[in-house]
Amino acid sequence: MLLSGMKMNSTSSPAQLDIVAMAPNAWDGPWMNRQQLLSRLGTQHHIIYTNGLWTVWDRHQAAWKEAPVKGDFCTQDQVLVDHSPKFLLRWPRFSILDHLAIRMAVRRWTRARNRGENTPRVAYLFHPQFYPYVKKIQPDFVVYHAYDMLSLTPEWNSELDAQQRELLAMADLVVASSDVIAEALATISGKPVEMLPNGADFDAFCGAATGNCPEPDDLANIPHPRIGYVGNLNLKVDFPLIASLAKEHRDWNFVFVGGKGKLDARTQKGFDQCVQLKNVCFLGAKDYREIPAYAANMDVNLMCYRVEGDVWTRGIYPLKLHEYLATGKPVVSSQIPSVIPFESNVAIARTTDQWPELIEAALRGNGAGNAGQRRAVAKENSWDARAGRLNVCLANMLNGQ
Repeated sequence: MLLSGMKMNSTSSPAQLDIVAMAPNAWDGPWMNRQQLLSRLGTQHHIIYTNGLWTVWDRHQAAWKEAPVKGDFCTQDQVLVDHSPKFLLRWPRFSILDHLAIRMAVRRWTRARNRGENTPRVAYLFHPQFYPYVKKIQPDFVVYHAYDMLSLTPEWNSELDAQQRELLAMADLVVASSDVIAEALATISGKPVEMLPNGADFDAFCGAATGNCPEPDDLANIPHPRIGYVGNLNLKVDFPLIASLAKEHRDWNFVFVGGKGKLDARTQKGFDQCVQLKNVCFLGAKDYREIPAYAANMDVNLMCYRVEGDVWTRGIYPLKLHEYLATGKPVVSSQIPSVIPFESNVAIARTTDQWPELIEAALRGNGAGNAGQRRAVAKENSWDARAGRLNVCLANMLNGQ
């Protein structure tokens, strides 16, 4: 299957679009490719960002209880962010009620949009769970942007699989965050898939490392050497590996910055072991604007992902890859396909035994690449560049290319 990859046929940007972007993560949460791309596209296009409606099963969640009764919209980062009303619930088991709720949600978005008569309407979906909304939105164009190998995530089921196939069949543009994801979607759909890797806010991360950025208070008391990981702490993180490394190297301080997510039995056991170790520190979730200061004040940054079995990490293009490189600090990573092309600047542990060797080498100043080379790679892979390429993809879509 021949993929279109990063090749573009046009250099122009599309006229203003009316975009309804749907993704599962809250805009105010950790910044993913959704926020990075849409906040930049929002300078040209009118964008509503929504997590869709609450469901009847969400009523016991703290987030639902704190949600505004009537819902609201607020402009953040050049995007109109939707906070869905708590009274308007999806009820998938009762199709008539469910379709009515979706129709009412779409009416809310339509009223909130400042849509000109000739402005093309785009449904931009980051997850197939939002497929039921597409027909009600009545878009002129449909975009499916797969940010992970979703079919390997724990919540995947036959319904989501069917929705993804339907979405791929109707999509005018399919975008994937890695070659592995692109190849999988192209095989299913028979369509070309644009590969748009994750990038970095280069100025923020490079600036934190070179601009005399002060250490965060909760990091300042942790002695060097600091071996850091910045990101969500979920079952993709190889906590048993970290526990083993921390026990063997008591003089190394492992620092985790991020909120805890779902863990399976294996990772939970490793996590519990880490919690008991004095040289493993968990600093919790931080605002995305604070993250660069943490990554920049580590001695080595890790991408310690699980690679055994059929886990979705084999298809990811890590958000932190170019963020880490932008700091200029050494990086050590698990062997995942998307990182291998950067091996001249990222040390890749292909076996468990290589992890301590590569970390030790990085601490001695013998890591892969040097600070200048790492930053140069990150600068070539900025979010500004990624948003520009996505804009060209949208222009090609409008032009039928």
